[in-house]
Amino acid sequence: MDLLKEKRALIKKLEENFPKGFRVVVMPHFCVDNFVHCEQPFESFIKDVKNIVLQGGGNIPLKQNLHRGGKAANCASALASLGVYTYLIAKTNSLGYKLLEHFFGGKCVDLSHVSKDGELAFTTALELKGVNIMLSYPGSLSKFGPECISEKDEELIEEADVVCISDWGMNDKGTELAKHVFSIAKEGNALTFFDPGDPSPKKEKEQVEINRVKTILEEGLVDILSVNEDEIKRYGGVDFLRSVTRIDLHTEQYVKTYYKDKETEKIPTFNVEPIRLTGAGDAWNSGDILAELLHLPDAQRLMLANAVAAYYISHPAGAHASREKLAEFLQSATLRTGIL
Repeated sequence: MDLLKEKRALIKKLEENFPKGFRVVVMPHFCVDNFVHCEQPFESFIKDVKNIVLQGGGNIPLKQNLHRGGKAANCASALASLGVYTYLIAKTNSLGYKLLEHFFGGKCVDLSHVSKDGELAFTTALELKGVNIMLSYPGSLSKFGPECISEKDEELIEEADVVCISDWGMNDKGTELAKHVFSIAKEGNALTFFDPGDPSPKKEKEQVEINRVKTILEEGLVDILSVNEDEIKRYGGVDFLRSVTRIDLHTEQYVKTYYKDKETEKIPTFNVEPIRLTGAGDAWNSGDILAELLHLPDAQRLMLANAVAAYYISHPAGAHASREKLAEFLQSATLRTGIL
């Protein structure tokens, strides 16, 4: 495969006028992220913490900043930056809604489907060198089930082009929500996109809930499953998953798609120096969704998703790319070598 040729074709596509009127619905997680920028290896950070404990307490000065968080909200932001009109379905409180309005100021994200009678979700993300550790309080996400979906929401879901559910692992009612929402989406013509995330928060119920998700997949309710290397194993493995849905696998080094009877070549990720890791998968999903809406060939679709994620993790302020900025990024970006 001539990846440089594919990259040039992708840049040309990004510079064209996109079709208007796409409607993408994402749900159900918004939270406030407090990023703690440690910029040191895990071992060194733990040593500093131990020293503070041994001296009876104290302070570790670290740069921190508040940011929009939650997989659905992050994906909505990335999609809107790319010019896709996006609807967020979520639940928070009055303060959370005000913060959402602030975070999405000037972006084409519809917040009219966000309830304000819930509880604010909050995450502290420890950004260590090469790894991130998230300390999360899920707020209303933990109980976001079908009863949180209004008739107005259902009408929107049925009319959408794409419906994306993420953070299943953090939601005690995630399986019920996925079955309910994706069933409604299938009554219309919506493409269903599922990013279940890490199943570990299910704890002792993990395997039972994974089996329930497998049933949803077997019923044909999920068109695209977005997973990393660990998740693809824990949700049943490649052979099972590709028999019931399309798998979009993203790793640090490469990405690829598994269809029922074929698979793509590995597409290398871009050589960038990451400033952050939290939210990379959400940015990747947005590029994957946009490319799907544009009916791009697989190589260009995966390259676009890689570029959206690479731009975000390497941007000094953690901004999501516009189409124009993404085209500029691709002009100079280089692919990792030794992957194919």
